[in-house]
Amino acid sequence: MKNNEKYIDQSGITIITEIDGDSNLKSLRERLASIGKDDTGGGIMDFKSISSMHFARWFIIDDAKISDGKGGYSPEHQFPISLVFTSNFDGKTKDHLREIVSTNKECIISIYRHCKAFPQGDKNTLSTDDIIKYFLKHSKKNQLFWPAIRGGTVEQLLGESKLRARIQSFINDTQKNNTLKGKTPTEIKKIICNLVKNDSELNWATTPRAKPSIGWYLKYYGKLLFKLLFIVPVALLFAFFFITAWIFNKKDNKYRKEINRAKDLENLLNNEDRIFMNQLTVYGGIKKPYWYRTTQLRIGLWLFSLNGVYRSTKGKLSGIETIHFARWTLFNKGKNVIFLSNYDGAWEIYLSEFIDRSAAAMNLTFGTTVGYPKVKGLLGEGAHDEQAFKTVVRNNQYPCQVWYSAYPTLTVKNILNNQEIRKGLAGKSKESVADWLKRF
Repeated sequence: MKNNEKYIDQSGITIITEIDGDSNLKSLRERLASIGKDDTGGGIMDFKSISSMHFARWFIIDDAKISDGKGGYSPEHQFPISLVFTSNFDGKTKDHLREIVSTNKECIISIYRHCKAFPQGDKNTLSTDDIIKYFLKHSKKNQLFWPAIRGGTVEQLLGESKLRARIQSFINDTQKNNTLKGKTPTEIKKIICNLVKNDSELNWATTPRAKPSIGWYLKYYGKLLFKLLFIVPVALLFAFFFITAWIFNKKDNKYRKEINRAKDLENLLNNEDRIFMNQLTVYGGIKKPYWYRTTQLRIGLWLFSLNGVYRSTKGKLSGIETIHFARWTLFNKGKNVIFLSNYDGAWEIYLSEFIDRSAAAMNLTFGTTVGYPKVKGLLGEGAHDEQAFKTVVRNNQYPCQVWYSAYPTLTVKNILNNQEIRKGLAGKSKESVADWLKRF
């Protein structure tokens, strides 16, 4: 297993490409519908051949309007109808893109021939490098990217799931035969360890997962130190926004409209809960003045990064243990923002967790967007109005034409549990033998 040899980071890429006209839009929708008809690529896109990919999605931005400065959207200006591709993956960006294109070149060409400026050619004449250059040219910086399981590759997560299933099957069989009756927890664990050690497909689990290198730690904490150098200026900026927010919010409230459901949810609901996990795709317009609101958003995400990157490192984002990956991305020259996440369970519960644990943080960041519930100051009210907040999220939520998960039956809790099982086999667990056995 690669993860036993070298620590591998997780990353995310966001690619936004303009669709070339209405006829291409219709054809592209049909193509994406064929790919997205099931959870594995519809027999067209072979997602499973992309070993570095955790989650991926394609969705069409067809309603990205900009603020009119009066609590609504400008009827005249709108972001061009575009295709967005995002992926959460292991390793380096170029290596991941090369794997996508090399394993699914024909499918990629069939999708992106509908987009402007895509290189001409077919799978035989169009080079992989040219497609990668096109993707990188149209990629957008993620203002914040958060993975739940640091260093957890697809190979590792699937392998540890298989490991647990094999041990569980062994335990179930021995319970039927009473072969473990009368044995101590230590003796039972020793039997399990020998089972794994003697299985050529599982004995990798007796070796601990590779730790980051010294260079990785220097870079990781070096970035933290660099961020902390700016803590005083950021604190002063935060104080400025905390004071001036009352002025700008008062202006927003002058044009505030009652929050009502603005669209039919049937398309969204039909694509939710197909498996135990779901995806959230939300985008909206930043309120005017842009210089003020985008700076507020960036400050909020900067503070999030301190918490998310350096504190929420063990599968929980602000105490929420259902999120696999999350990201915030600005586009359209900072006039619009996308929030994407992959999470376990139902939408209602997921949003309620955000409200219960991070309402103030939502106000600081999403309070910069058009139509958000009334915010008092910089952090008050807003998301604390649960129904209004959920209505606004639904109003700005859009369906994914294609969504893929490499492990659709594994929750974050499952993954963390499997990780602890492996630690026990490798002699790295800090819990008692009895507690370790309770994980089965």
